[in-house]
Amino acid sequence: MAVPRNKPQISALLNLLQDDDVAVASLAMEQILNMGIDAEETIAEYQEDNDPRLRSRIHQLSSILARRRARMAFLDAVKNETISLWDGLVEINMLYDPECARKTVQESVDELRNAITQESIDAPSVASFMREQEFYVAEEDVLDVDLYLLERVLATRYGAPALLCAIAQNLGTQLGWHPTVVLFEGRFCLIDRNHLLVDPTDGWHIRKLEMDAKIHPCGRKDVWLGVLSQLFLVSLVEGNLRDLYHFGHLLTSLDGKEMDVLPYPLGDDKRG
Repeated sequence: MAVPRNKPQISALLNLLQDDDVAVASLAMEQILNMGIDAEETIAEYQEDNDPRLRSRIHQLSSILARRRARMAFLDAVKNETISLWDGLVEINMLYDPECARKTVQESVDELRNAITQESIDAPSVASFMREQEFYVAEEDVLDVDLYLLERVLATRYGAPALLCAIAQNLGTQLGWHPTVVLFEGRFCLIDRNHLLVDPTDGWHIRKLEMDAKIHPCGRKDVWLGVLSQLFLVSLVEGNLRDLYHFGHLLTSLDGKEMDVLPYPLGDDKRG
């Protein structure tokens, strides 16, 4: 096994990593994570250490490093435009919950598709199907993280409008109906080429819009930013700094900005 190149510093940080004070251990973790290849080699060397506290904190480091890599892979895919709206929502779910499996999401979608019996798929039939399957928009507990995670919304049938639109769009697209996600009166909805608007917030109600109706077609980033901003808010309310940093980094990167645009403690401390 390769030996870390900066052995004296690594040894000092490992001692701090075992400190009773969680704040001290957290600072040591931050220093190790910023050491590039030394961080990877240290994690590999000590992940099965006999000391339970050191082993636990090394596993924490491994989890943080894995999440960081996954986040960068997602952002690279967005930058290179090699990821669909649906796959992006799956990735956001997996970035928050590593236990989320792409296979599980696909199996849930396959079950829904197999349950569709209509021969002709259009706005009315998809809206009717989503009602029959009891997919509905949360009216309470809007700061529940489960509302913004695709796997959990598929399991509970209860979620945010953006996720419900994505599920209906994914099903419809597989069967020949190709709606667009839009914002209408501040809500995520679907609209098709016949200008039929499907509104999950209004019980999957359908209305025919005039050609000059004020709607905002949403690109992939618009939907992802809508979901991530809510996950950021949930993390803020819960006081979860790790998730707050995670979603703050995703939000600012997707928007082409740096973390320092965010308020303290994530960005620059401008209080003084």
